[in-house]
Amino acid sequence: MVKKLDKNKKIILTIIAVLILCVGSTLAYIIANLQDSAKRNASVTSDAVDILKFDIDKDINLNPTQFNVVEGGDNLQDTAIGSAILRANSTDNNATYNYYVYFNIKSNNYIYTTNDYKPEIVLTIINPEGSPVTSIDGLDYVTSEGVSGFDITTKSGLYEIAELYKIISTSSTDDTIQEWEFTVSFINLDTNQAENGGKTLEAEIILSRKPTDYHKVCEEGTLACDIAKLYNEEDPSVNGLYYHNGTITSENEYCMFDGNTVFAFPNGDPSTSAEDCQNIYYGMGIYIDSSLVTIGVEIGQVEEVSWNSESGVCQTTSGIPVYNNDEITPTSQEQCSGYAALMGGTESIIMTNVGSGTMDKQIYDAEDNSYRYAGANPNNYVCFGSNETPCPSNNLYRIIGVFNGQVKLIKADYATSAELGTNGDYIASYTEYRGTSDYYKGDLDQSSIGSFAWNDVNYDLAYEETGYGNVWSYSELNKTNLNTNFLNNFDTTWQEMISTTKWNVTGTYYNLESTSKNAYNNEISINGNNMTYNAKIGLMYVSDYGYAASNNYWPTNMNSYNSTINNNWMYMGLVEWTITANLNRIDGAWFINYTGNVYYDRYNNYHVDGGGMPVRPVFYLNSNVAYISGSGTESDPFRIA
Repeated sequence: MVKKLDKNKKIILTIIAVLILCVGSTLAYIIANLQDSAKRNASVTSDAVDILKFDIDKDINLNPTQFNVVEGGDNLQDTAIGSAILRANSTDNNATYNYYVYFNIKSNNYIYTTNDYKPEIVLTIINPEGSPVTSIDGLDYVTSEGVSGFDITTKSGLYEIAELYKIISTSSTDDTIQEWEFTVSFINLDTNQAENGGKTLEAEIILSRKPTDYHKVCEEGTLACDIAKLYNEEDPSVNGLYYHNGTITSENEYCMFDGNTVFAFPNGDPSTSAEDCQNIYYGMGIYIDSSLVTIGVEIGQVEEVSWNSESGVCQTTSGIPVYNNDEITPTSQEQCSGYAALMGGTESIIMTNVGSGTMDKQIYDAEDNSYRYAGANPNNYVCFGSNETPCPSNNLYRIIGVFNGQVKLIKADYATSAELGTNGDYIASYTEYRGTSDYYKGDLDQSSIGSFAWNDVNYDLAYEETGYGNVWSYSELNKTNLNTNFLNNFDTTWQEMISTTKWNVTGTYYNLESTSKNAYNNEISINGNNMTYNAKIGLMYVSDYGYAASNNYWPTNMNSYNSTINNNWMYMGLVEWTITANLNRIDGAWFINYTGNVYYDRYNNYHVDGGGMPVRPVFYLNSNVAYISGSGTESDPFRIA
């Protein structure tokens, strides 16, 4: 049992949404009843008699009826004010504190009722300065029917609104009050929302002196919460479950930029390292590309640069010339100051001024507050689609992790042609197309495993309309084989457990052929192309595969992941597609090779000529899916309902 947060350190507002079906004369509307069920004051008193307390002014109440939810009517909304209140002590009349603000969606089984996924529940937050909060990791800022805020229609999990927010008091008689305005809106669409009848959303607002984590505030009983609570902070390897909150780092400090970009580790006296890092240059190709960063870390050094007036060249202390980005133009005298990082003892280097760096440890985990299984064979099996005992092998899935309060599953073995169909982007059976493989770790007859193109049938259409052939929204593997044929293997009860998810479906070449962290940044965190696709079924991300390896491999480039195959539970021995396209090219996607390495299909093999590979379907469960029994082993998988 995980200890609950100190009740004196937070104030909780619980919002419970009960949707009621109201049938009108022309169409059916869903109306919402949201009300507060818990409200407490809390205070913290320091040794100096500073008083910091948190408060919420009122319940959030939405009481719609058939008279106020009508066709063409207004949206329903209500607001609560969360306050941080500080009064300084009478000794020096001065107090400064920091606090955190969270929105924790504990469970939610709402769905989108429109084909274009119009938001139906929107959270609007105004900060103490009176400005709207427009960016929260994991949530999309939208405008729906005139309401701007965060779309939480299908969302769940713990979302950080503010980190170390500062509050200052200069009085022992008058309070400093900072108010956070939270408005929950039920959007009254002009369409039939009857599918959301009987759905519920439960959430809470948390103001806290200390940071909090999902596994500390979630309620037991849901699969997501019960899995997250298995996290062992002292030794994650006990369960193979790692919490990606930015704390899994390198042992040594490196010269860093922007908090997460490794530069060269300075050689020599450690006492001068921080000073060397204050005004530094970086070699073109080292920045961001961790495959080169690794080389720089191993042999790199930091030297001061100066202008050689005799030769008219900017050079390092050891005489190595410094060049600009084009590798031809020497750095000018005006630019020649500070420090340079060297890739080798004698070779010339390309240098660009990037300002100050700081000494810090490189972060290896995803920093997305997910809980991910890693290692050779963790107990992460789930029986999905069947209540039979023992669980049929074809119904075995494995938990990739818990993401924003939802469990993410991948099929334990490859999907068969019978499950995915022989239409869509199907090419042939695995044995017909590729023969048999001795690397395969599963129990299926390899002739039953289907080989599919990533996008073949609609390649020309995608290219004509977008300029790219590798666009997931055009893929028949996506639309027909996964989200029609495979999904229809389950009856309605099981289908409704699967959440409609916004999948990120792009990446870039160089950074995905490097570390798990860089893959994550390009697929999920940065995702510069911003291409997404809403669906129930998808495939693994490259970063999913990377982080499934034992954590000591996370700094390893994934084009050298063959060393991890005995320590990566996701490796199954056959080539297989990921969901991640490479928009540095018009015709490629990323895949896992039979050797365990991550590669990019550079040669258009999946179009016309085929390039067929097996797949393992991936999907997220709704946050309210309950844990029933099981230990997570293959013979005793987790049972859910």
